[in-house]
Amino acid sequence: MKKLYSLLLIAGSATAFAGGFQLNVQSARGLGMGGAYTGFSWGTESVFFNPGGMTNLKGHNFTLGGSLIMPLVSLQTPVTDNINQTSPNATPIHFYYGGQITDKIYAGLGINNQFGSSSSFDDTWEGRFIVQNISLKTFSFQPTVAYKIHDYISVGAGFVLTTGSFAYEKAVPVGSADTDYGKAKLSGSGISYGFNAGLFSTLLDNDHYRITVGASYRSGQKLKLEDGVAEFSDIPVSLQGTFPASTSFTGELNLPSVITAGFSAQYKINDKNSITLVYDFNYTGWSSYDTLAFDFANADTPDSKTTKAWENSPTHRFGIEYSLNEMFYFRAGGYYDVTPVQDGFVSPELPDATQFVPTVGFGMQIGENIGFDLAWIHQDAERESDLTDAGFTAKYHRVADVLTASLTIKF
Repeated sequence: MKKLYSLLLIAGSATAFAGGFQLNVQSARGLGMGGAYTGFSWGTESVFFNPGGMTNLKGHNFTLGGSLIMPLVSLQTPVTDNINQTSPNATPIHFYYGGQITDKIYAGLGINNQFGSSSSFDDTWEGRFIVQNISLKTFSFQPTVAYKIHDYISVGAGFVLTTGSFAYEKAVPVGSADTDYGKAKLSGSGISYGFNAGLFSTLLDNDHYRITVGASYRSGQKLKLEDGVAEFSDIPVSLQGTFPASTSFTGELNLPSVITAGFSAQYKINDKNSITLVYDFNYTGWSSYDTLAFDFANADTPDSKTTKAWENSPTHRFGIEYSLNEMFYFRAGGYYDVTPVQDGFVSPELPDATQFVPTVGFGMQIGENIGFDLAWIHQDAERESDLTDAGFTAKYHRVADVLTASLTIKF
């Protein structure tokens, strides 16, 4: 019995971290074109997408933006016809600065939310022994420099510091005369380090055409949880040695690396009107998330090592931008994203699926120094799979609308 209780606790706590997926909403302008920005890199967002592209900036530029993510997840199981998540809306932000220091040296700073999730269910729902509530939040800080080797090629790199925090609740099957189940609540925070580097090159730039290419690498990070706290409530006296009121734990979450290559091709209709095509290929190293381990300070609470077996996954991003009078910008695009989550490892709080997502966007330049951008995407995906370790099977329908806006000011 002790082994069964421990297994269910560990399986649930592991899925808390599975919500740490990427938030690919780091640029309203880029998102309007399917998120393809690495080979385009014409703005402060290059601090994140491709530090080498910072050399396209003139003067000192500041961008402040944010997103409203409105999720709706429903699922069907062999027992229940329909279960809805009660997850709140999410509001990730991004801030970028980029400026020219000398003829060849540029400096920048990026602050954003690159990973995060939030999922909630009714406390008494069918899968309460897997998850009831979970949230993961991260903030990344990236000071960056770029160097113009030649008018047609530049490089850049930045140091990345990421802070993360999470909270997680699930029911514990410890039925007794007084209660049907107890509750486990885990919370913790940590810090990780990495880097972001990029190369940008202009292959052709004349009166009619401009062709650019770029490549970037964002390193993986190990988010270490040194002082996590596990709290247990409504536990029978006979099991309080295994599930004490409070105990500490340590753990580690591997955030993935991302390799990207892309290009842009612009046709200049005249001095003020143009059409630009963009494409990016992302390859995300989710295989680093192969296992998840926790070490509990309480000697009677078994330590855990849970197999996640996520796989590296590609994403294709593409889009088009039409510039009218260098004042109005109309954008459209999309991306095809392959899920890293294998069958048998799909958990209710993260029913990830391979999907194609359309995007649209609009931009407006107000004078020479102020720009406004807006983008919208709509995700709609279904998947039927199981979480083998927990013996849970469901058919998921996941919908999300995302509205992203930003304001850029140049001095």
